Amino acid sequence: MMHLLCPLLLAETNANAPRPGDWRFGWVSVGILAGIALSIILAAWLTMSLIKARQKRIGNSPWRLFKDLVAAHELNHRERNLLTRLAHHFRLEQPAALFVEPAWWEAERLGPSWARRSADLEKLRRRLFAGR
Repeated sequence: MMHLLCPLLLAETNANAPRPGDWRFGWVSVGILAGIALSIILAAWLTMSLIKARQKRIGNSPWRLFKDLVAAHELNHRERNLLTRLAHHFRLEQPAALFVEPAWWEAERLGPSWARRSADLEKLRRRLFAGR
């Protein structure tokens, strides 16, 4: 008798199950939910990408290091412009080299175009490379 009762119970249980087409929400609702989820994921990815790019740009910027060194040495606007022009004159990839390599400051290396600024350059060179 038990063998006859089990299939009847299963048939009655399956009779109340939803059939295809009986869903309470359609494909439009599924599409809206998928669109919202995709938008959230895209916004999170974009935010993380922007944060990583900003950190990389700030962390590996030769000109940012140059500006930090100018600020650390408390150079005024005129001195900063002079150093910037010097870095552009030599086409330095690392303009901070002007703070650590005195060879860039030699008159022979500078050439005659810097003769008018030689007094300012010498004063700035002594300030940056003075023994303390």
